[in-house]
Amino acid sequence: MSWIGINDHEDGRFSKTGFDKRAPIPKRGPILERGTLMFETQVAGHERTHELLGIAHPFPWPRELSFRAIPGGGISMLHRHNTDITHAAIRWANDGRTHTLRVTYAWNAPDGWGRLALERPEGNSIVSRPVHMPRPFMTDDLRDLVLAHPARTLSKELLFSAISTDILPIGPMPSLHPATPIATPSGYRAAESLQRGDTVVTDNGDIVPVLHTVRHTVPARGSFAPVRLRAPYFGLQRDIIVAPEQRLVLRGSEVEYIFGQEAVLVPARHLVNGHAAIWSTAGNTADYVQVILPGHEVLMAAGCAVESLYIGRIRRDTDRLDASVLANTPSRLLPEHARPIHQVLGPFEAITLVDQRAA
Repeated sequence: MSWIGINDHEDGRFSKTGFDKRAPIPKRGPILERGTLMFETQVAGHERTHELLGIAHPFPWPRELSFRAIPGGGISMLHRHNTDITHAAIRWANDGRTHTLRVTYAWNAPDGWGRLALERPEGNSIVSRPVHMPRPFMTDDLRDLVLAHPARTLSKELLFSAISTDILPIGPMPSLHPATPIATPSGYRAAESLQRGDTVVTDNGDIVPVLHTVRHTVPARGSFAPVRLRAPYFGLQRDIIVAPEQRLVLRGSEVEYIFGQEAVLVPARHLVNGHAAIWSTAGNTADYVQVILPGHEVLMAAGCAVESLYIGRIRRDTDRLDASVLANTPSRLLPEHARPIHQVLGPFEAITLVDQRAA
């Protein structure tokens, strides 16, 4: 994968050769015929349409790209390429609260295929629409979109945007740093070294097989920005780095006393408080891995209980499976995961629990 552009309100970086210096330098022409534009934004119910991200150039021919928030919830996309116009829109049921929304527009002009998708990173809800006959982009236009050209629009609600030359997956994402130590019957092993057929030790001492390992490179921004969980909090024997949406499984007397449950699930982003968890310094991109277990069992990462990758019943939905990081995995080899039974804590509840444990 080659990410060539990443920006937010503080910085913008663009490289026609990509940010991964380990990969061979590709040849980039003036036209990008396939790729993905991703951004995250915090939107609530709006009474009027307004632009979130866009750019327009009149020469040498009219070109325009615009993503707009739709009143009541949703996103519309318009791409004008000379006299050709590509348009798509997705409505999203809005509950009146502000949520982070990830928008992914993927296009493959030579094949006449495109996809506009909306996701909430904190959940598993996805809505996508096919885009008929998408047009290619001029590479310089995408550069201007990233590097704050005067013709660019960047809403204050936008958290970050990023551009890749590949068609990116949507849906369940890996969330552990590749070097994360995972408990196995023979001791701790780096998460990236685990393969199908290996076994791991769960939080209750069971030994279960690894069915698959997935890996993905993402922008180190927004809901992908690395979080450092610090030892000795959460039972950690050493610090580990995870994605913000990686959920920890917390147990103990404080959990039973405050929430009346044996265990709760806590996204790492809710734990960032300056001492138990902090935002980790990152470059342009971050690599994450995760493992798929038969029953969505709980992994032990350096002594901390963390969720393995939850995929629900994705094997039953061919379209979702083909669009995911598991696209090359035969559905017959995938398990079905029941919904987690434990309560997922919000930010205030999570910090209350952490402070109670530290007291």
